[in-house]
Amino acid sequence: MLAASAAVAFLNRAVVIEREWSALWSADAIADAVSTHFGVAAGLRLVGGLIVVGTLLRAAANSPETRIVVTALMGGALVIASFAFDGHTVTEGPRWLHAIASVSHVSAAAVWSGGVALLADLLWRRYSRGTDVFRPLVRFSRMAATSLVLAGAAGTVMAILVLDRFADLWSTPWGRLLLAKIALVAVAAAIGGHNRWVLIPAVEGSGQSTVHRRLRRAALVEAIALLGIAAITAFLVAASAI
Repeated sequence: MLAASAAVAFLNRAVVIEREWSALWSADAIADAVSTHFGVAAGLRLVGGLIVVGTLLRAAANSPETRIVVTALMGGALVIASFAFDGHTVTEGPRWLHAIASVSHVSAAAVWSGGVALLADLLWRRYSRGTDVFRPLVRFSRMAATSLVLAGAAGTVMAILVLDRFADLWSTPWGRLLLAKIALVAVAAAIGGHNRWVLIPAVEGSGQSTVHRRLRRAALVEAIALLGIAAITAFLVAASAI
């Protein structure tokens, strides 16, 4: 799947560069696409993704070792670094500042979304096996709050670099996409806040199964919101700000 998505991305970029469909089977056009900043980004994501998948499969077959964890982290670092080479990072504002903001934004968002996925898995295991969830919930809640602040700060910097004026938020397609993303982030953040300040204390105080059901439902809704955010972000990366 990773190889297929990378191939599609390269072909799409070739068509965009040449502005004609014949670029799909033109070796020169594809080579031009690979040699661009976009090609570097797609290549880093492909290599990093394959490393992560390979190490996870190995960890699933054997007990995780330190070097396996380190290798997986290196693969993840390559994927995150790829965002410094495409999108508005290479077209708007000081490139170094936009690259730092983009990498910080993606890193924080990855921690948040990955944590939500692990939280959903943990809550399901609590439902099926009676696993204790209180302490992991508290740790994740603190981590998610920090990630949200970092992602918001980095995202604000990128928006300032991309948008020429505040009115572009509602007068341009890119700005409207950004507003839709902000709305979904607000929904996910509100759910996380409700979990942190209402449901988690309830788990500590009573541990009733009804609370765990509410937590599972909240985690599912938050995960759906994050999927929507990821989809909008994909359009934002490729879209023009004007």
